[in-house]
Amino acid sequence: MALFDFIKRADPRQLRWMWVLTLIAGCANAALIVVITNVAETVANAGRPSLPGWLAFLGAFGLYYLANQFALTRAMAIIEELLNRIRLEIADKLRKSELLVVDRLDRGQLYNLVAKETNHLSVTFPLIVDAIQQVILLLVATFYLLYLSPAAFFVLLATIGAGVLGYKVIDNRYRNILRLVERMQAEMLDAILDIINGSKELRLNTRRSDAVAAAYRKRSNILERLLVRSVEHWVSLIMLGSIAMFTMLGVVVFVFPNLVAGHKTTIFQLVPVLLFCMGTLGKTVTQSPMFMRAEVGLQSILTVDRELSEGASISPDEARHFARSFIDFSTIDFNGIRFSYDPKDPEAYVVGPLNLTVSRGEVIFLVGGNGSGKSTALRMMTGLYPVQSGWIGVDEATVSGKAIAGYRELFSSVFVDFHLFDRLYGLEDIDPSRVNRLIAEMGLAEKVTFENGRFNQLHLSTGQRKRLALIAAIVEDRPAYVFDEWSAEQDVHFRDSFYNEIIPRLREEGKTVIATTHDEKYWNVADRVVKLDLGTIEWVRTKAELEEQ
Repeated sequence: MALFDFIKRADPRQLRWMWVLTLIAGCANAALIVVITNVAETVANAGRPSLPGWLAFLGAFGLYYLANQFALTRAMAIIEELLNRIRLEIADKLRKSELLVVDRLDRGQLYNLVAKETNHLSVTFPLIVDAIQQVILLLVATFYLLYLSPAAFFVLLATIGAGVLGYKVIDNRYRNILRLVERMQAEMLDAILDIINGSKELRLNTRRSDAVAAAYRKRSNILERLLVRSVEHWVSLIMLGSIAMFTMLGVVVFVFPNLVAGHKTTIFQLVPVLLFCMGTLGKTVTQSPMFMRAEVGLQSILTVDRELSEGASISPDEARHFARSFIDFSTIDFNGIRFSYDPKDPEAYVVGPLNLTVSRGEVIFLVGGNGSGKSTALRMMTGLYPVQSGWIGVDEATVSGKAIAGYRELFSSVFVDFHLFDRLYGLEDIDPSRVNRLIAEMGLAEKVTFENGRFNQLHLSTGQRKRLALIAAIVEDRPAYVFDEWSAEQDVHFRDSFYNEIIPRLREEGKTVIATTHDEKYWNVADRVVKLDLGTIEWVRTKAELEEQ
């Protein structure tokens, strides 16, 4: 089972202590059964509980209580440490993995696994420790039952055997339903994200809104039916335990008196032991759906973890090491670089081959209609997307392998689908007054301040958020800047400021700027304009050539 393999990752010393305490608690629990049944026999024979009996009961109970408490506490600490480790590993692999690997992951499934399923595992693991104690109790009680009545022992074994067969049938069906439930919960999360993220579009188109609502309702109804079916299987497991218990007790109480010699003298001991045995089995069976769900959830988490592990990853330390070779670059050459979203499909959209040389301190605009490949070209040029043919060179040195991560360190960016962090991560020592001056320049002083290492407000318009993202890029102070349609959501004033003040200032500081734009009015700001069409370069013109037209 993946669950037990996962538990083996814990500190062996911690696990040993937990198992020892669990064994002690289970044995103490079993000792309680022996003490109680012996006292019951004494009382049935008109005797009274003796002082040794009292001491044995109190000692066994005290040992069980303390060992069980420490075992469960230790189990909780172990599973939380393991879950924290897997959460950190997944987050670490996510930030180190190549962009295409991360883009292929199902967002809804990822959120569901990391948030929900890890919490379910956290709750389930102490129950596993309790189940192990129940198994120990069952083993001791079974051998004690063999001592009291071999016939009752074989009836118990037959009952358990029949129950196991029935359990396996239900178990297989239940696991399949749980997998469907997990998949549907991920789809539900994707659907609710559509409703949240597409709120503007839904309010502008009621037919689309109704269709999205219908799709969400359909998934919700399917999930409801799956959950009802899962409960039905859970109830079947509980009823299976009840049927087995009462069948066995019926045989012992109604059939044994006529067939088994000496049965009357042990009946007061047999019934409590059998009840303990079946109670133990019933408790474990009742909890088993939680174990199954934890197993299915963990397998999904480990699958995502493996997918991220299989993708190429480069540590930040390695990236910073390689970056030192590129930081003082003079030129960047893009030599026949090409990218396809599906290299195996000849009909898939392709950008390239692109041939272009960019000099230090140069401003280049990529222009062209929507779908011409500008944004994909930027991702290739910055090393975010792997080039499937051609090569990137820095000062005539080819950038390949792990060096690509160091090459990416040259760039600061504001892409169309940018993410705005509320803090300047990696710039914790920055002077807040400098950031607030830039905020004022961007016309956001009345809305946002930078204090205590973070922006106090992110609930802004898209244009205003882009201005904050631009501030974050500027203060990174990288040699090259990439802007993807930055001016699209800006008013006339800030569009003009971007082209006539910010970009020239970056050029004066020796920064290279590559920007995609539809603003033909400002083409004269660039040193060169590159026109893309259908993923290839249609033409390249210098400022002088543009002015001659």
